Amino acid sequence: MQSKIAKIISYLFHPLLMPTYAFLALFSIKAYFSLIIPIEGKIRILFLIFIVTFVFPVMVILFFKSTNVIKSLYQLSRQERKFPYITIITFYLMAYYLLKNVQISPIFQYFTFGATVLSMALFAINFFWKISAHMIAIGGITGMLLGLAFTGIVGNPYLVVISVFIAGIIGFARLQLNANTHAQVYSGFILGVLGMIYLSLYF
Repeated sequence: MQSKIAKIISYLFHPLLMPTYAFLALFSIKAYFSLIIPIEGKIRILFLIFIVTFVFPVMVILFFKSTNVIKSLYQLSRQERKFPYITIITFYLMAYYLLKNVQISPIFQYFTFGATVLSMALFAINFFWKISAHMIAIGGITGMLLGLAFTGIVGNPYLVVISVFIAGIIGFARLQLNANTHAQVYSGFILGVLGMIYLSLYF
């Protein structure tokens, strides 16, 4: 039963869905950068992010599976993981450049750029060690929210608390499935948080 719940959690909070969740979180914040965007605009941007950072990468990864470039969608070897990672980096960069042409706050561009940089770090680390992509992703969202809090843009910490709580659930799921070790889970989360905080303060 616990394994089934852990699998559901891993699917619901798949790394490719995290940019969409991040934009949902940003749109829910009652701050100027979010309030100036009309509902129709938010829906269009959210649709764009979902298509470019989830649908397109999934389609390419499924193509890799159908052509035996990768043998499984679940238990990838370190050698196989590089192909999905390159795909993710490519589409995240595409999302970043598409957002640069949209008249919205740079905050949205900064997160997309940060997600791209973290994906590059994940790709580089993969050459010598396995690290939790799930935890890097949720760590990135947590770091984004903390960065906004540190810079005074967002004063209410409730989203940070929710993000940390979700991170705990995801970490439990990855450990329950034996998909990652404790070291891979903790280091992934820390990398995601610190990487995004640094980028937020830098920009």
